[in-house]
Amino acid sequence: MKRFLKLLFLVPLALVAVAVAVANRHPVIIYLDPLAGPAPEGTQITVSLFIVIFVAIMVGVIFGGVVTYLEQGRHRRAARRARAEVVSLRAQVARLSLPRPGEKRKIP
Repeated sequence: MKRFLKLLFLVPLALVAVAVAVANRHPVIIYLDPLAGPAPEGTQITVSLFIVIFVAIMVGVIFGGVVTYLEQGRHRRAARRARAEVVSLRAQVARLSLPRPGEKRKIP
């Protein structure tokens, strides 16, 4: 079922990506030096428009993932503290439930 749902999502996504790539295959000039403008001495590259679109989407996804990871840091920290407290309390319960030396364990 999980594989079917993955295919149900990824196949249309791949079809849309191919359609975007075919529709936007003309070259565009990207100027890397904003002060030089469109002058030939400015640093520039020529790539297909769909590459620019896909790179922008990938950068956005990576940036969003990093921001989400950093925002969830406090929740991960709280979970680590809670796990450490659980381990400590279980050890304390185990220590308190053992009979002291010279005493017999009372069974209710």
